[in-house]
Amino acid sequence: MFIDTHVRIAAWLHIALGAIWVCVLVFVGLFVGAFGAMLGASAHGSHAGVLAWTAGLGAALFLFVLAFPVLEIVAGVMLLGGSTAGRVITIVFSVLELINFPFGTVVGIYSLWALLRELPQPAAAPAVVQLGVPQRS
Repeated sequence: MFIDTHVRIAAWLHIALGAIWVCVLVFVGLFVGAFGAMLGASAHGSHAGVLAWTAGLGAALFLFVLAFPVLEIVAGVMLLGGSTAGRVITIVFSVLELINFPFGTVVGIYSLWALLRELPQPAAAPAVVQLGVPQRS
């Protein structure tokens, strides 16, 4: 797949947004985990079981949500490598980014424009004609 400058910029923007989301999710996860640990220190009896179940559900939800920005980073790297699967996944994330106002909206619009437009093809090499050799008709 031919990659022009706009496709490269779109790929790097998706890698950057994915990295920002990973950082935000890790920070929120650490904050909520610390708060849960403070509550867990004072839990006794049946409350401890409910707290453990809630913590397990929260960890599973955290990992599920964390998979999306990680996949966005992987899609951007695949797109930089010229993969058509990376292009398709990046288009899906571009549509999802449209609701992330204001930065995701701008990145989503730009990425959709860059990925869905007719890509310019590299110039073909001119035909080489050898002099002095008779050509057949």
